[in-house]
Amino acid sequence: MCITLKSCFDIFSEEWHVNVFVKEHNHNILSPEELCFLPANRSITLEDEKQIFLYKEAGLSIRQILRVMELEKNLKHSELAFFDRDIRNLYGKVKRMLGDNDAKNIMQYMKSTKEENKMFQYAFTLDEERRLENLFWCHAQSFEWYQQYGDVVVFDTTYKVNSYDMPCGIFVGVDNHGKTILFGCALLRNETTSTFKWLMKTFVSIMKKPPKTIITDQDPWMSEAISFEMPTTKHSFCIWHITSKFSCWFAALLRNDYQKWCGDFYELYKMTIPEEFEHNRCLIVEKYNLQNNKHVQGLYKVRHFWTPAYLRDFFFGGMITTGRSESINAFIKRFVSSHTCLTDFAKQLDIAVQEISQQRSHNKVIATLRPVSLITKSPLERQVFEVFTPFVFKKFQEEFARAALYAIMKLIATSTW
Repeated sequence: MCITLKSCFDIFSEEWHVNVFVKEHNHNILSPEELCFLPANRSITLEDEKQIFLYKEAGLSIRQILRVMELEKNLKHSELAFFDRDIRNLYGKVKRMLGDNDAKNIMQYMKSTKEENKMFQYAFTLDEERRLENLFWCHAQSFEWYQQYGDVVVFDTTYKVNSYDMPCGIFVGVDNHGKTILFGCALLRNETTSTFKWLMKTFVSIMKKPPKTIITDQDPWMSEAISFEMPTTKHSFCIWHITSKFSCWFAALLRNDYQKWCGDFYELYKMTIPEEFEHNRCLIVEKYNLQNNKHVQGLYKVRHFWTPAYLRDFFFGGMITTGRSESINAFIKRFVSSHTCLTDFAKQLDIAVQEISQQRSHNKVIATLRPVSLITKSPLERQVFEVFTPFVFKKFQEEFARAALYAIMKLIATSTW
């Protein structure tokens, strides 16, 4: 279409005249169902914005927010005046408005939380430009849990779902009910040796003592930091993180024998006697002709970090992998996304601590009310029953029942001439 501004007569104002119109170049008129996709017909009111951010704080995803608001307004699916992209744009707009104040806000949040509860602890570092670099914090409840159950700690940094893609380090453990508890959290600029050294030093300083055992993934920078800042702590690697790399290490190399290799490796892993492990390892490596494989050689060099045969003298509290931290990650992911600002991230971790605390109270009540039957008439079993939680007592019962299957006999050697 070509239009021109013309004035037909002096007494008339100028008018737009269509000079050329090519009908074939036009498109079909949009249907009423399609009109809603036009940007001009999409808008989020201030009231809707408040509702969206309220649901976001409650942990709802964008899809869930849309569905809840459809039900509230009694609308059919997709009849709202905005879509998921509009909500994402709203999140991005708020994120840009926060800008440089995000780090300032989380530090103010840490300060105000400390003023409310003196037992709350946090530490941080700034870079050369005085920007927030690393941050560690520990709630009062988490500190108490660590003093009681901090012998074994799982440290994991696989979680990165905040708006700056900063690694989130979480320290977790297990309580006397067998449930996961959170000891502390950290936001890190990077995953270098110097960063991990600062974190481990800060953790020991704030928690007043190092753990007896710490389980991490196989990270050389983390290993160096732990050996330097926690020299008395036994460091172990998570076997799950190791075996998760097997497919890219050995699948193409072994082809049809890959599954058999995994089965043989699992049998090797279960061995608890060093001599037995060493003997069978040589046989398995020869069986698959992996004597010169760099990954096999590398695993053997660090066998004291992951092989139960060399770890049987250390206490792990039933935690041989970082699976404990994965349950915390699953909980946090219900509340945060790539659009989550630092302060909201810290607030949601506060909720995690509160939920764990509530669950512990619930477990305590269950332990008091749930009946547990004795399987023997031994006074030892009766005494343990009165002291241990049901979770720990059940484990004791299993071992105590096995002990009854064995008999101890004293043999006197006689000499013959």
